[in-house]
This record gives sequence, C-alpha cells and structure tokens, in this order.
Amino acid sequence: MIIELLTGLIFGLVDLLLSVVPSVEINFSMPDTTFFREMLGLADYFFPVGTMIACISVIISVQNINFILKIFNFIYKKIPFI
Repeated sequence: MIIELLTGLIFGLVDLLLSVVPSVEINFSMPDTTFFREMLGLADYFFPVGTMIACISVIISVQNINFILKIFNFIYKKIPFI
C-alpha cells in the first residue's frame, strides 16, 4: 500500500508537470512522390531489385571485411613482442 501511494504520488507530480507544457502540433505536407515511384518502376525493368540488393550487400560485406582486417593488422603491428 505504501508503494502504491508513493507511485501514485510520483505519477501525479509528473502528470501535473506535463499538463503545464503546451501541446505542439507539427503539420507538414509531404511532396507528391508519383514521379519518383514511376521512375523506380521503370528502373525495376532494367535492374531487378533483388539483384541490386544482393550486389549492394556483397559490396558492403567486402568493405566491412577489409576494414576489420586493417584494424586487426594495425593492432597486430602495434604489439611489440610479436
């Protein structure tokens, strides 16, 4: 009961503090993306999306492996007794 009273008090204080803050409404209009979607659809005929995703993932994986190997070689060269 004491814990319930303390949590109710804390939540009441937080609610009181948040009720003082004014509400902010953000309204923005999104641009029309019809042309962009049509161009992506046309590009899909020439470059299939599945193939592009596979190619990009292979390129990113190779770059990450090269980066990790460079870090490993740097640390390996900094150890004086090896």
